[in-house]
Amino acid sequence: MHLIITEKNIAANRISGILAGKNKVTQGKDNGVRTYRFDDVIALGLRGHVVEIDFEPGYSNWRSETKTPRTLIDAGIIKNATEKKIVNLIRKLSKKADLVTIATDYDREGELIGKEVYEIVKNVNNKVQINRTRFSAITPSEILNAFANPSQIDFDLAAAGEARQIIDLIWGASLTRFISIAAKRGGSNILSVGRVQSPTLAMIVDREKEIEAFIPEPYWMLTIATEKSGQAIEARYTKGKFLEYTPAKEAEQRTQEPLEVTEIKEGTKNDRAPAPFDTTGFIVAAARLNLSAANAMRIAEDLYMNGQISYPRTDNTIYPASLDLKEILQKLLKSPFKREVQWVQAHQRAEPTRGKKSSTDHPPIHPTGAAKKEQMDERHWKVYELVVRRFLATLSPDAKWKTIKCMLDASGESYTATGSRLAEEGYRHVYTYGGAKDNILPELSVGEKLPINSVNLEEKATQPPPRYSQSKLIQEMEELGLGTKSTRHEVIGKLVSRRYIEDTPLKPTLVGMAVIESLESHAELITKPDMTQTLESHMNEIKSSNLSRDGVVDESRKMLHQVFNELEANEVLIGEEIMERTDEERILGKCPVCGHNLRIMRTKGMSQFIGCSGYPECSFNLGLPSAQWGTAMRDERVCDIHGLNSIKLIRKGARPWDIGCPLCNHINSNLDALNMMPSMSGELIGRMHRNHIYSVYEIANAPIQEISVKLGKSEAEMNKLKQEAESVLRILRKRSELKKFVRKLIPPRRGRSHAKVLNAMFDAGINEIGDLAGLEIPSLIRMNLGEQEAEGLLSEARILHNTTLLKELGIPAISLKKYIAAEFVTPKDFSDIHPAYLSIKTGINVETVQKHVKKVCAGLSVAPPAKVSKKALESGRKELLAIPELGEAMLEKLYMAGIINSGLLKNSDPEKLSKQCGIPKNKLEKFISAA
Repeated sequence: MHLIITEKNIAANRISGILAGKNKVTQGKDNGVRTYRFDDVIALGLRGHVVEIDFEPGYSNWRSETKTPRTLIDAGIIKNATEKKIVNLIRKLSKKADLVTIATDYDREGELIGKEVYEIVKNVNNKVQINRTRFSAITPSEILNAFANPSQIDFDLAAAGEARQIIDLIWGASLTRFISIAAKRGGSNILSVGRVQSPTLAMIVDREKEIEAFIPEPYWMLTIATEKSGQAIEARYTKGKFLEYTPAKEAEQRTQEPLEVTEIKEGTKNDRAPAPFDTTGFIVAAARLNLSAANAMRIAEDLYMNGQISYPRTDNTIYPASLDLKEILQKLLKSPFKREVQWVQAHQRAEPTRGKKSSTDHPPIHPTGAAKKEQMDERHWKVYELVVRRFLATLSPDAKWKTIKCMLDASGESYTATGSRLAEEGYRHVYTYGGAKDNILPELSVGEKLPINSVNLEEKATQPPPRYSQSKLIQEMEELGLGTKSTRHEVIGKLVSRRYIEDTPLKPTLVGMAVIESLESHAELITKPDMTQTLESHMNEIKSSNLSRDGVVDESRKMLHQVFNELEANEVLIGEEIMERTDEERILGKCPVCGHNLRIMRTKGMSQFIGCSGYPECSFNLGLPSAQWGTAMRDERVCDIHGLNSIKLIRKGARPWDIGCPLCNHINSNLDALNMMPSMSGELIGRMHRNHIYSVYEIANAPIQEISVKLGKSEAEMNKLKQEAESVLRILRKRSELKKFVRKLIPPRRGRSHAKVLNAMFDAGINEIGDLAGLEIPSLIRMNLGEQEAEGLLSEARILHNTTLLKELGIPAISLKKYIAAEFVTPKDFSDIHPAYLSIKTGINVETVQKHVKKVCAGLSVAPPAKVSKKALESGRKELLAIPELGEAMLEKLYMAGIINSGLLKNSDPEKLSKQCGIPKNKLEKFISAA
């Protein structure tokens, strides 16, 4: 048996389909893991790393006096299986395998994952042959060639990946633990510090400090507006900007007609076609499509897995000779870019463009398949189109611009007007991103006189350096040797999820500033790229067998001990500085009641709220969504009305939820509920807000005497308001249950949010699940639901509503499960159906059933059926089953009609009984005569 192991399930699926050819691939599950089988081949996919490294036992207690953060540097490292089902399946299948092929991604990480698999296989079957395939695209030609020419695991490359894994664990764990303990932060509020992460954050913080410290310097620009034949021309002062106002003003005053053309220079500018995409170049280009680095790479990975583009993690910007560019163009003729491909084929440059970087692992990112727009969502299509157009651009001729420079003289003052025109479209025909525009000047000649329509002296100021965009930061990280092509975007994602940076372009939060400023003051080595650069270069040496994994790891341990010498000497100072600075990030402004600070508060669970620092004297507070929706963070925007900072909820993998001013949000979210009270008015709401009363809940729960004074109402009027508020709260509680129920069963879709469906229900007077259970399908369809959705929602609502009713009427939960399984779900079933039938269908003792029936009938205010004992029922059963041809199936039907003995059967009307139980009349007549 041939076992193929890929890095992901989708790769196993596609590769098995390619290798199987015309043979059928059977998909199945083994121990919960998907497998793909054909002939004597089984393929399965991992979920990335199936084992992880960790410290040996004994280091989990952060407060240990003996196992301090520094001790983690030299702690033993062990491996644990993270995907036990997959590992167990690999072990099971490896025992039977004659050949195991490792087909993980071809990079340092993929090689390490392959080595992990190699060790799992060899542990259970030391004699099995193991080979390794390497490919840059999941296409038939690449896969078939890779499997026809397998190689072996590159243990040096895997060792480089393993060294990075160990070094990152040691640095991240020891530094994070030290800083978090020093700053008294725990749980979800730990302060993460890392080998690559911290120098990257320092770059963002240092840039922010540059911006804050920047003092704008004024300067003046002098331009003139002229025209020819109605076409406007703008010319700038030839000597450039003025640093002082007086000479600028004097030049403005000297600028007088006549304005004469003194010289014309025409030229040609070559606009070189872009180089092929490496990972960084791709991320930079994708940023122009409004895609974050992480999203761009995730989408590129999806396209690679689906065989539409090549492997997106590459440092290569030069197409290797082995890459058949003509074949790729032929494939793309079947795509929506057929015309662009044909243009490239007709105008193809002699050699494709080349960048400065070359590597032997993967070619530059390029299309590998002819995809269609309808195959994917909008963002995937945008990325696919970008890759296709970039590839076509690298095969296209350069663009060429005609340029013109006109020198003008205005009474001795020299001005310059420039123009440009795209003379040869070149690669811009196919690469339609960031295109430069023509700036065409009218035809001018030396000696020609032009009018001066206006002379413009504009005061400007120098600008601070810009904040980093994600793409620009990745470029800087690459230049400084921070991280790798595969990890740089992940580092930025971690900084966002750790709440160290925010916004676009990237801006450090107060906590991000605090951590870096303290480290720069007391342990600068962590924030500089030098050590990381050294380790990165040495890890690359492992790939070439020049250095060993253990040697580089030991070197990193020595560096880290050097860092800890500085950290431990300044532990108290570091902790105090960070605590002092990070406390600011939680303060939003002044409490409207007492004037103390309002701050973001968090409990041990997922709860978070805004509370007053004057508590318990002042109990003013504002609720916030649970932290599962995102951690509340202060925003620098300040509300004009309340003077409070805005709030954002930050959650990994999701866009920030902008709540805005928390008090404005609180007021707006409570208005609808207040207006549900019949006696409420705009004037009364205004009076409430002036007295810091914002919700129905406060009216319902505040002491009447206290609130009546604040609102200027009599106690009788307040009693009425209080009753109305309590009534509204009951409705809101029921609505809350209804919201959870609908959100669980009805997925949102474009043009139909949960809020839209629920608002339609509320408008129709549907406030609880019981109201919903009483509707019919057409009513729900009018509330933006499909017929199947409406049917499913109604069915579930009725089951839940009736189950709740039956529980309230006293039916025990264990018995209720049996009734529901037998499809007896409404109280009416208990009053209308004979206990004997309920008993036989559920297996519940008939006397117990009768107790349940009695409770339900009492709740419905109807008379219960006549009581029957278990003994009488069993006796009657024997009598009925003694009648010829009357079996168990017929007995059930007779029970349904209340016929539980031969006497009742004998005295029944066969025609009426037939309608009740569904047994044919002639058959019943036979039973009656035999009874």
